[in-house]
Amino acid sequence: MSTWRGASSSGRAGFVPRGGRGGGRGGRGGRQGAPQPDIVKHPLGNLVAKITTKDINLTASSDSLSATAVITDCEYVASYNWMNENTATIMAPGKPPLWTPLSVPRQLHEDSGDFYRDPNAARFPSYPMEPAVQAIFRVDTDFSTSNIDVFACGSTLGNLLRFARNDDKPFRFTVELIGNTVFFVRKEGSPTELITGVRGFGHTFPEAYTTWEPDVKGSETHQRIVQYKFGGLGFLLRFECDGYFNTARPRKPSRQRDDDLAQALKAVSVSQSIPKQTNSLNVKTGGSEVPQSSIFDLKTRSGKYGQSIDMEQILPLLYLKQVPSFIVAYHNGAGVFPTKDIKVENFEKRIRQWEIDNKSALERFSVLLRKIIEIVRTDECGRLEIYRPSLDCLEIRKQHGDESHVLPSSLRQEWENAGLHVADGPDSDQESSQEGEGVHLPRGYYNYNFDSDSDDDGGKDFTACSADDCGYCGRCTY
Repeated sequence: MSTWRGASSSGRAGFVPRGGRGGGRGGRGGRQGAPQPDIVKHPLGNLVAKITTKDINLTASSDSLSATAVITDCEYVASYNWMNENTATIMAPGKPPLWTPLSVPRQLHEDSGDFYRDPNAARFPSYPMEPAVQAIFRVDTDFSTSNIDVFACGSTLGNLLRFARNDDKPFRFTVELIGNTVFFVRKEGSPTELITGVRGFGHTFPEAYTTWEPDVKGSETHQRIVQYKFGGLGFLLRFECDGYFNTARPRKPSRQRDDDLAQALKAVSVSQSIPKQTNSLNVKTGGSEVPQSSIFDLKTRSGKYGQSIDMEQILPLLYLKQVPSFIVAYHNGAGVFPTKDIKVENFEKRIRQWEIDNKSALERFSVLLRKIIEIVRTDECGRLEIYRPSLDCLEIRKQHGDESHVLPSSLRQEWENAGLHVADGPDSDQESSQEGEGVHLPRGYYNYNFDSDSDDDGGKDFTACSADDCGYCGRCTY
C-alpha cells in the first residue's frame, strides 16, 4: 500500500499515486557499499556443490546444447497489479500504467521516503512467488506446468547471467523443486529491507508521465509473467513493467491533465508502505491484457553534465524480459525534463544484436542453468540455496534451518497436478547423465571446481541502479 505524504485523498484526475514502482528507475544516490549477503544473520547451510566460471567455460565450448542458447517462442502468460489496500491484494490480469507525457515540462519533486529492495516480498513475505502463480491460474485455468523447467524473476535470472558474463555482484537466492519446475526466489537480508540513499527522480518521473487508467485505479505496480525457451529449457519469468503505449489510440499530451497534475505534485512525496501482514492473499479480477509488444522500461538520468546511460547494463535485462521499448529521460538537475531530452526508442534490433554479440556468454549461461537444475532435481529435498561468494564461484548449499516453502501446500499441489497430464518423456535421471554435467559423489555432493577469488569491496554508487535490473549493486554507471 502506498503512502503519499501531504497528498489529497482524491489525487489528480487519472493520477493515482503509486509510491514506488518496484525498485526504481534511476536516480539512486549515495556513495556506499552494495549490501553483501548477510551470512551471520542468515547462516549458510552445508555445501552441496561448487560451480566456477572455468567449469561453464570448458563445458560451453563442447556442449551440444549451446546452439540453442537463444530466447525463442516468447509469449505473454499472465500479469497482475499490486493494489493499494490494507491487506495483500492483487488484480489479475491488471494493466501497466499508460504512457501519458506532459505537454509542458514541469518541475518535479526529488524522490523521498522509504523504498523496499524486494517489493513483492515486502507486500507478501510469506510466499513472494504466490501472487504470480495465482495470477497464472486465474488468467488461464488450463495452464500446463509440465514444460516449465524454471520459474524465476528478473533479479535471480539476471544475477546468474551476470555470473556467466563475469560481471561482479554478490548475491544469494533460494531454489525449490515443485513438480518439474525449479523456482528461483530472491533473498534479501529482510523482506522489508530498505534501499538507503535514495535521491533523484526515478519515482516521481513515472508518477508524472504515466497514468493508471480507471479500470486499474488504486494500483501500485504491474507485474508480468512471460514464457519462453532458452538453452533447451522452458522458462517462466516474472518482472515489473514500467508502462505501456496505447498504440490503438495515440495520446496527445493534455493541458488539463497537466494542470491537475501540477496541483497534485505540489504536496506529494513518493514512498512505499506495506499492507497488514497475513498469510492470506486477495485476488481480484480486473484490467485487461496488454501485448508484450506495447510495454516499455524507463530510466531517468541527470542531463546537466551530459551524462549518458550505460546500455551494457540495460540490454541484458531487456533481453531476459523481452521488453521491446526503452525510455530514458534526462532532467536539468532541478527536476525539469525537457521534452527533447525524453528519448523513446524501440530496442528490438539492438536486443537481437546484443544476443549475437554475447553468444559465448549466453552459452555459458545455458550450461550454468542446466547444472543448477540437475543438482536441484537430484537433491533428496529439492530445496537449496545459490550463493555467490566471489567473482568466479557459485556455491549451492542446503537451506539453513527450517526455511519456508516457495508456495503454500495447496498451491504446490495445484502446480504439480497441472503438469501430470504430459506424455512420458525423458526423465530427470536421463538428463542428469549428460556428459559434462558434473560427477555424482556420495550424499548428493557434486564437485565442479573449488577455485575462488575474493570480492571487490570497493565503494559503490547506487545512482544508476534499480531493483530488477541489478538489485542495487552499486556498480551501475550512467
